[in-house]
Amino acid sequence: MYHGSLYWVTNVDTTTVADTPIKALGGTNGANCFGFSHSDNRLTYTGNVGRVFLVNATFSVSASGATNSTMHIAKNGEIAVSGIKRKIGTGGDIGAGSVAVLGKLKKGDYIELWVETDDGDDLTIEAGIITVTVAG
Repeated sequence: MYHGSLYWVTNVDTTTVADTPIKALGGTNGANCFGFSHSDNRLTYTGNVGRVFLVNATFSVSASGATNSTMHIAKNGEIAVSGIKRKIGTGGDIGAGSVAVLGKLKKGDYIELWVETDDGDDLTIEAGIITVTVAG
């Protein structure tokens, strides 16, 4: 079975522009990758046959100030699912969230976590993991 995961090992502020999704920054490591490669906060499918996969991102996130944030799963640099919203408060609030999508990947397709805010505050993935497993 094809599967892969990556997890955050270094948290870095992701500078956002209001209402504009951008790839989440930070250092990640790949784990248990079979049919996937890991680099630059990305899982890339290396299998030869297109398959349907379940992609799940679970994370904790903080912001430079109180903000409404949205997290997305992106495929090939495009938002693959509308995402989940999370209000982050002031005073060091760290919020948790999870977003998932079911979709087909073909060789060379890649998955990333993207973030956005309604006011342009910086976001930081404090901890997180993205997993990809065959669904069909």
